[in-house]
Amino acid sequence: MIGLVTGILNGLFGAGGGSVVVPAMEKFLGIDEKKSHSTAIAIILMMSVVSSVTYVYKGHFDFRLWLTASIGGIAGGFVGAKLLGKIPKRWLKIVFGGVICITAIKMIV
Repeated sequence: MIGLVTGILNGLFGAGGGSVVVPAMEKFLGIDEKKSHSTAIAIILMMSVVSSVTYVYKGHFDFRLWLTASIGGIAGGFVGAKLLGKIPKRWLKIVFGGVICITAIKMIV
């Protein structure tokens, strides 16, 4: 059920899977915070591949934007993965919650 809901959100919005799958794995499956964050990345990768193929097929794709954003995303993903092991669980929850709140407010306003 977690995967289905996350997949629908990812397909609709092109993102948002992490904001659902991470808390769901923690709450419903009892998975540790750091493990749920790192597992979510692999889950989101697979959903994003499926969604991306669909978007490309329908002509909703900007190659230049993808390439530019991917370069920064790869660098940021490497740094984030290294930091995950060093950030205390409590701070990870605070930062993750803050990012979700800020994102929600920006989407509404």
